[in-house]
Amino acid sequence: MARTSNGRRKWLIAAAIVTALIALAVYLFSWNMLRPYIERRVEAATGRSFEMRGDLDVSLSLQPRITARDLVLGNTPWSDADAMGRIGQLDFTLDLPALFSRRVELLRLELAGAQLLLEQNARHGNNWQFPANDPSPSPWQFDIAELHLQDSEVRFRDPSTDTYLLIDLMTVADGGKLPVRAAISGSFHGLDSRISMQGAPLLRLRDTRRAYPLQGEGQMGSTRFEAQGTVTDPVRLSGLAVNFRLAGRSLDELYRILNLPLPPTPAYELAGSLRHSNALWALQNFQGRVGKSDLGGDFSVDKGRQPQFIKADLHSRSLDLKDLSGFLGGREENDQPPAQPAGKVLPYTEFNLDKLRAADADVRFRGQRIITESWPFDGLNVHLRSEKQRLRLDPLDFGFAGGNIVSTIDIDANSPNLTTRADITLKRLQWQKLFPKFKFQQASIGLIGGRAQLAMRGNSMAKMLGGANGNVTVLMNGGEVSKLLLRLSNLDIANTLATLLTGDEQVPVRCMVGDMEVKDGDMRVRTLILDTDKQFISGSGGVDLGKEQFDLKLRSRPRNLSLAALRGPILIEGTFAQPAVRPDLKQAAGRVTLSALLGGVSGPLAILPLLQLGEKDGADQCSRLVADAKDHSDDRPKLPSKPGKPGK
Repeated sequence: MARTSNGRRKWLIAAAIVTALIALAVYLFSWNMLRPYIERRVEAATGRSFEMRGDLDVSLSLQPRITARDLVLGNTPWSDADAMGRIGQLDFTLDLPALFSRRVELLRLELAGAQLLLEQNARHGNNWQFPANDPSPSPWQFDIAELHLQDSEVRFRDPSTDTYLLIDLMTVADGGKLPVRAAISGSFHGLDSRISMQGAPLLRLRDTRRAYPLQGEGQMGSTRFEAQGTVTDPVRLSGLAVNFRLAGRSLDELYRILNLPLPPTPAYELAGSLRHSNALWALQNFQGRVGKSDLGGDFSVDKGRQPQFIKADLHSRSLDLKDLSGFLGGREENDQPPAQPAGKVLPYTEFNLDKLRAADADVRFRGQRIITESWPFDGLNVHLRSEKQRLRLDPLDFGFAGGNIVSTIDIDANSPNLTTRADITLKRLQWQKLFPKFKFQQASIGLIGGRAQLAMRGNSMAKMLGGANGNVTVLMNGGEVSKLLLRLSNLDIANTLATLLTGDEQVPVRCMVGDMEVKDGDMRVRTLILDTDKQFISGSGGVDLGKEQFDLKLRSRPRNLSLAALRGPILIEGTFAQPAVRPDLKQAAGRVTLSALLGGVSGPLAILPLLQLGEKDGADQCSRLVADAKDHSDDRPKLPSKPGKPGK
């Protein structure tokens, strides 16, 4: 029995001696001896040079604390900077038992004096992608339970996009609930940028169920923002849910910031809810103003699709039509005035083809009330869809003059010059609303309809219309027109005086037909008539969309007797910017001169040149003319071979 006790005592003494020797060896062991081994392993994993220039210290326990100083990670060979990263001091606590479950868990990570350089350019790519020796997924998991930063910074530069940013990072000891701070400054896509952000302590970065409070504000160029909410993945900014305010000089600046292909607009201010999950960014239930118009709805961008996909459902209670001018090229980028040639009306600003190709889209917009200076618009309903660089507006429905202008427009951006087809239908337009300031306010109560089919090529509205091919038809059946207006159209002095003395009245309209062919931007009249019981008015000439000039002549043939009718045609001339309506006095002057000469021979003969006997009412031409015009309106025009040359 004594012999057994002595054996145990000897084993205990031996174990104690071995433990003491191991503890002494550990105590006397220089952890710096491991630096070459660690450097080789990091270099093998990253393909970059790695140096541990400072001391390596380890405090052993089941949760050892490891401290490394002055660490330098080399950069990619194409960079002019030697180091991609520097760390003044790296201090972390490791959970040893977690290693048996293939989990590298840092219970606490502190970085002090860290400097990270991220570079990207069009030729070489970026410097944060390292060669992977084994492309298969690693069975190991990595997580940081608690992260603290002191005097650390990240620099990002991309000369190809004129982007140079400095991000200062720190954890403020007395920062309250939002101790993590980031200050971003520099240039982003050429825009001066200043952003400040605050967030909650970063705990358990792999735990995507945790909602981290954050808030921020800043400015890029003229675009200003404020945001406050939470994020569940602060590294990727995924699971973002914030309330935001966004304002700027023009929405088109968001193309440079977020690659959103928006048109130039007046100054805007929007507020709503921003959500981000995976690759989907969504603005929900936002409200605000763009120029003088209110705007609200939902807007989302799926960055995970190629190209990105935009879906929106927008609405406006009061829409100023000027605020839509950017969609038509009537407003330059950054909300500058369009570079219009002197005396021209059609927009010359070219559409940004990169924007048309930057995204697929499905956008709906409804405007309840439209504000214009003179045009009688009532509302707007549009559905825009684009896919594979083909854009379709169907419908583009304007409430107009008591009726509707309903269009289907197809645009193909797969070539250097846009090809566009437009099918436009006029439905039940009311004359008195179409011309509300017309002197003869009760000229007609007829309803106007029509159709235009145009095929165009070009990157601006001026070039499109300046070379357009197609047909334009306008029809009116029924209605009434002022007798006085008809008399004046024939320069009918005698009957005009009689009408003024006895009072104006309304004359029934049999039909109005306008049928025009458009070829290379020149719109020529095939048929232009207004047929009533009192007058038959016909027109000739055309409208040059390239030169933006009117060249129309209206002739009137009365259906009753007049003792003094000069019968001079009415000319519609001038440019779109300065149109002019005047009587052609050459024929009228000739009749007056001839009347004076005949009066010198014999007084009664003087009335002959001014006498208008009137025409007997022949067969009604309206049915035939309307049928012919409708046939022309169904003809599908051919695309022009090249863009038009406006102003030629």
